[in-house]
Amino acid sequence: MNETLRIRRGALGPVREFPPGGIRLYPFTLFVGKQGTGKSLVSQIVYFFRNLPFLVWFYRARLGPEAGPEAIVRNALDELRSAERAFAVFAEPFVSIIWHNGQRELGFRMDRPNRRIIPYQSLREEMEALVQEEAGTPLGHALYLPAERVLYSHARGPDPWRILAVPSTLSRFATVLEEVGATFRRWPNGEPDTEEGRWVRAIGKAALAGEAYRVGDYWKWEYGGKNRLEIDMASSGQKANWPIVLLAEALFTWRRDHRVPPNFALHVEEPEIHLHPDAQVAMVKILAYLVNHGFRVLVTTHSLTVLYALNNLLAASDLPEKVTEPGIPEPEVRVRPGTAGAYLFREDGAVVPLTDVETGLLSEAELAEADEQLTVESNRIEYLRAYGA
Repeated sequence: MNETLRIRRGALGPVREFPPGGIRLYPFTLFVGKQGTGKSLVSQIVYFFRNLPFLVWFYRARLGPEAGPEAIVRNALDELRSAERAFAVFAEPFVSIIWHNGQRELGFRMDRPNRRIIPYQSLREEMEALVQEEAGTPLGHALYLPAERVLYSHARGPDPWRILAVPSTLSRFATVLEEVGATFRRWPNGEPDTEEGRWVRAIGKAALAGEAYRVGDYWKWEYGGKNRLEIDMASSGQKANWPIVLLAEALFTWRRDHRVPPNFALHVEEPEIHLHPDAQVAMVKILAYLVNHGFRVLVTTHSLTVLYALNNLLAASDLPEKVTEPGIPEPEVRVRPGTAGAYLFREDGAVVPLTDVETGLLSEAELAEADEQLTVESNRIEYLRAYGA
């Protein structure tokens, strides 16, 4: 599936310039950059288009059958960021967004002065066709894992999201985690019922030094054998990232049971949250494992470790499959060039591809600047300590 997103006119929040031809979405796509550069904003728009069948079904059910394409699109986009704010504030002052899904172009225009979002005719036609097909499915075609996912471990269920003005990405995430809980209860002794799910479980359990366990209507944290705590007593890194592991386990069960499409997409904000670098690498491996089994993944990150880990998985694909040793990525997580790509979101508003066209590997040069600055600073400090000011 050849997916691309481009800005035809205008600017989108801090994003002023896409690469020529737009952003190409790889099976494993990585957005990296500093805070406030538009990574999550672009990821959310991609999520909107990828999950359009579910969103049309969901908002038509909520707003009523008389709701037209404009009302559905506006509600769906507005609630991605806030239940009480207009998504069109990110138009500068107007912006035209075009999505190509490999078959046709869909798009919409946003107008900041009057906060309007106008779907283009092709998008209207697509939505009308989806209504006729009743294409919505309870689990949808994509799921957005927001950075605020750590809150789920404290709420311990979806009920609080129904009374709080939270983004739809967070409330939807909580709802799907409850579906994970129902699936967990059907697994024998809480162990995934697919070989792939068991592989994910082993990697995730080692990385997080424990695993989430469903007991009745609540999640517990199990560690050191059979020791259990309430999930909100786990460490910050564990609370933020156990959902990634369990979702990955459940996806294989759901796909086998035809509950999700074969290329279901996960949009993961900051898989590095509160994690040691070794655990960050493990999260990247789990996501790569999903990609190698036909799922799609889009990651937003600030972490150079995440970038380097993905690049190592790409480079390792050149090795013969029989070459395995400690410190070398396992064959199951090696990613073929052309399957993964990265984009740098710069502070000047430009989105720059980091994928080398010839090698298929990622260019680390622009991002190494931060490390280089710290090295220069450290060297200067050591000089002054040794020789004085």
